[in-house]
Amino acid sequence: MNDTPLYLARLDMYSRFLTAADAESHVVWHRQDGRYADEREAIDAVDRAYAATRAAFNAIDLEGVGPHKEARGVLERLKAMHKVGGSSPDWKDFKAAREAYVATASAHLKALRGDD
Repeated sequence: MNDTPLYLARLDMYSRFLTAADAESHVVWHRQDGRYADEREAIDAVDRAYAATRAAFNAIDLEGVGPHKEARGVLERLKAMHKVGGSSPDWKDFKAAREAYVATASAHLKALRGDD
């Protein structure tokens, strides 16, 4: 594989976004489960998680190739899960968006390796 540095950089970029999105979904879960002391603590956790997810997304968005549309879909699903104080998140839609992102990222990485 001639593009090893590119492959490794994208692998890291894609996995950082996925890890941040998963961490943000855990915030949604903890908020819904009442694990925060109060709403202020929950909102602070949401803000921190969102900032991390958005920062990880920015690199994918700037590149504009690979799973950038699917990553945006994950962001949109996460945003929707925070509505109404996080009281009724749509886990099915989030999981579907996450799976679409993983499938597209994996296909893109396989193509870089020449495994397509």
